Amino acid sequence: MKTKLHVGNLSSRTTEENLRSLFGQKGRVRDVGLIIERATGRSRAYAIVTMATVEGAAAAVLGLHRSIWNGRHITVHEMPAAEPERSSLSFGPQQTITPFYPLRSKTEEDPDLK
Repeated sequence: MKTKLHVGNLSSRTTEENLRSLFGQKGRVRDVGLIIERATGRSRAYAIVTMATVEGAAAAVLGLHRSIWNGRHITVHEMPAAEPERSSLSFGPQQTITPFYPLRSKTEEDPDLK
Protein backbone atom coordinates (compact mmCIF):
# COMPACT_ATOMS: atom_id res chain seq x y z
CA MET A 1 0.00 0.00 0.00
CA LYS A 2 1.11 3.53 -0.71
CA THR A 3 0.85 6.54 1.57
CA LYS A 4 -1.11 8.82 -0.78
CA LEU A 5 -4.89 8.60 -0.32
CA HIS A 6 -7.88 9.93 -2.26
CA VAL A 7 -10.65 11.17 0.02
CA GLY A 8 -14.04 11.70 -1.60
CA ASN A 9 -17.59 12.87 -0.90
CA LEU A 10 -16.44 15.67 1.38
CA SER A 11 -18.65 18.49 2.55
CA SER A 12 -18.19 21.86 0.88
CA ARG A 13 -17.35 23.26 4.34
CA THR A 14 -14.30 20.96 4.68
CA THR A 15 -10.96 22.64 5.38
CA GLU A 16 -7.41 21.30 5.24
CA GLU A 17 -7.14 21.74 9.02
CA ASN A 18 -10.27 19.60 9.56
CA LEU A 19 -8.86 16.85 7.33
CA ARG A 20 -5.44 16.99 8.99
CA SER A 21 -7.12 16.59 12.37
CA LEU A 22 -9.31 13.68 11.20
CA PHE A 23 -6.48 11.74 9.54
CA GLY A 24 -4.09 12.62 12.36
CA GLN A 25 -6.14 10.29 14.57
CA LYS A 26 -4.95 7.38 12.40
CA GLY A 27 -1.29 8.35 12.01
CA ARG A 28 1.08 11.19 11.17
CA VAL A 29 -0.09 13.28 8.21
CA ARG A 30 2.58 14.49 5.80
CA ASP A 31 0.41 16.61 3.48
CA VAL A 32 -3.21 17.54 2.79
CA GLY A 33 -4.34 18.86 -0.57
CA LEU A 34 -7.95 19.96 -0.60
CA ILE A 35 -9.21 20.54 -4.12
CA ILE A 36 -10.88 23.97 -4.32
CA GLU A 37 -13.19 25.32 -7.00
CA ARG A 38 -11.70 28.58 -8.28
CA ALA A 39 -14.97 30.36 -8.98
CA THR A 40 -16.50 29.87 -5.52
CA GLY A 41 -13.48 29.12 -3.33
CA ARG A 42 -15.31 26.11 -1.90
CA SER A 43 -14.23 22.49 -1.70
CA ARG A 44 -14.85 20.33 -4.78
CA ALA A 45 -15.72 17.43 -2.44
CA TYR A 46 -12.41 15.59 -2.61
CA ALA A 47 -8.86 15.81 -1.33
CA ILE A 48 -5.49 14.08 -1.50
CA VAL A 49 -4.04 13.16 1.89
CA THR A 50 -0.48 11.85 2.19
CA MET A 51 0.27 9.90 5.32
CA ALA A 52 3.81 9.63 6.70
CA THR A 53 3.81 5.82 6.86
CA VAL A 54 2.21 2.91 5.05
CA GLU A 55 0.78 1.74 8.37
CA GLY A 56 -0.90 5.12 8.90
CA ALA A 57 -2.37 5.00 5.40
CA ALA A 58 -3.72 1.50 5.97
CA ALA A 59 -5.23 2.54 9.32
CA ALA A 60 -6.88 5.54 7.66
CA VAL A 61 -8.42 3.45 4.89
CA LEU A 62 -9.66 0.79 7.29
CA GLY A 63 -10.92 3.25 9.89
CA LEU A 64 -12.34 6.07 7.79
CA HIS A 65 -13.61 4.57 4.52
CA ARG A 66 -17.43 4.80 4.43
CA SER A 67 -17.52 6.53 7.78
CA ILE A 68 -19.84 9.47 8.43
CA TRP A 69 -18.00 12.79 8.77
CA ASN A 70 -19.66 16.22 8.67
CA GLY A 71 -22.93 14.48 7.82
CA ARG A 72 -21.57 12.64 4.76
CA HIS A 73 -20.30 9.13 4.04
CA ILE A 74 -16.71 9.80 3.02
CA THR A 75 -14.65 7.47 0.87
CA VAL A 76 -10.96 6.81 1.42
CA HIS A 77 -8.94 4.93 -1.19
CA GLU A 78 -5.31 4.41 -2.05
CA MET A 79 -4.34 6.62 -4.99
CA PRO A 80 -3.86 4.65 -8.21
CA ALA A 81 -0.38 4.43 -9.63
CA ALA A 82 0.46 7.20 -12.06
CA GLU A 83 1.01 6.28 -15.67
CA PRO A 84 4.68 6.06 -16.55
CA GLU A 85 5.99 9.18 -18.22
CA ARG A 86 7.23 9.08 -21.76
CA SER A 87 10.92 9.18 -22.40
CA SER A 88 12.40 12.65 -22.78
CA LEU A 89 13.44 11.59 -26.27
CA SER A 90 9.83 11.26 -27.40
CA PHE A 91 8.94 13.67 -30.20
CA GLY A 92 5.15 13.73 -30.08
CA PRO A 93 2.60 11.08 -30.99
CA GLN A 94 3.80 7.82 -32.41
CA GLN A 95 3.30 7.57 -36.15
CA THR A 96 2.88 4.47 -38.22
CA ILE A 97 5.21 4.44 -41.17
CA THR A 98 3.76 2.88 -44.29
CA PRO A 99 6.39 1.24 -46.47
CA PHE A 100 6.67 2.53 -50.01
CA TYR A 101 6.07 -0.01 -52.74
CA PRO A 102 6.88 1.24 -56.22
CA LEU A 103 4.11 0.79 -58.74
CA ARG A 104 4.76 -1.45 -61.69
CA SER A 105 3.73 -0.43 -65.12
CA LYS A 106 1.08 -2.56 -66.80
CA THR A 107 3.50 -3.47 -69.54
CA GLU A 108 5.97 -5.20 -67.24
CA GLU A 109 5.52 -8.88 -66.63
CA ASP A 110 5.43 -10.17 -63.10
CA PRO A 111 8.11 -12.88 -62.70
CA ASP A 112 6.26 -14.28 -59.67
CA LEU A 113 3.22 -15.13 -61.78
CA LYS A 114 5.08 -17.38 -64.21
